[in-house]
Amino acid sequence: MFDNQYFKKYLADRDVDLSMHLDIEKHCQLDIDPQDFTKFAEKHRNSAVVKSWHPRPFLSVMGNEQAINANWIGYNKHNTTESNWGLAPEHNKALKDIIGGDNFGRLGIVQDNALVRLLEYLPGQCLPLHSDGLEGFKRLYGDKEEAIRLFVAVSEWDWGHVLQIHDNIIANWCPGDAYIIPPNVFHASANFGIAPKYTLTITGVKS
Repeated sequence: MFDNQYFKKYLADRDVDLSMHLDIEKHCQLDIDPQDFTKFAEKHRNSAVVKSWHPRPFLSVMGNEQAINANWIGYNKHNTTESNWGLAPEHNKALKDIIGGDNFGRLGIVQDNALVRLLEYLPGQCLPLHSDGLEGFKRLYGDKEEAIRLFVAVSEWDWGHVLQIHDNIIANWCPGDAYIIPPNVFHASANFGIAPKYTLTITGVKS
């Protein structure tokens, strides 16, 4: 028997209501070449962080509660595996160099203390419903209340590539399309298509 009562209660306790519309608009358009990032991924394939969605000691209480609820209803290592780069300082610096100062200007983010992560989701993989705790950024730069999180499309939009932010389904993107994910807003990302999905998450403070 499918039992999502705990996750539904978790959302209800936080007043998450899909019937209430949340305006989400494209923040800006970056000038990037997707091949720069896919080449980076292949070059550093052996040093990628490969993980699935499950509780971990370094996550916040909130993050682990969300992971437990997701595992309870069937999300596991078979459908939530991602490869990512950026938590290692040398990868973070290299990815920021690929993005370039002009693009950080468009984002309105301070480049020096930003955390950039390149995410790869293969067909059939997803990132379940969650809100961001910004744990990786906080470990590097401290708990900055003004920090913001952005989603940036890298690969050309293809079959099954979607991002949902609250009641907004974002698709048909172009490489470089950037969206702010508001704090504490629930969202999810999926690849139920036929080609790898590459995206960036960029976390930083406004310049």
